[in-house]
Amino acid sequence: MWDRDDEELEEEELDWDEDPEDDEDSEHSSFVCEDCDYRWDESADGDMESGMHVCPMCGSVNVTQL
Repeated sequence: MWDRDDEELEEEELDWDEDPEDDEDSEHSSFVCEDCDYRWDESADGDMESGMHVCPMCGSVNVTQL
């Protein structure tokens, strides 16, 4: 009935609760908007080099890295 063998199913079952953003190899930085108090994380691949961060909620540049 099933074309997959049990070993493949067991591997998939183990991966269902893993968060792809929790990858220990990638670094994340947390930010908070001083105007609307929105908090978010950005990966190291983001716009970190420029030092300019914009709140994705309200558009303010009054942002602090935690």
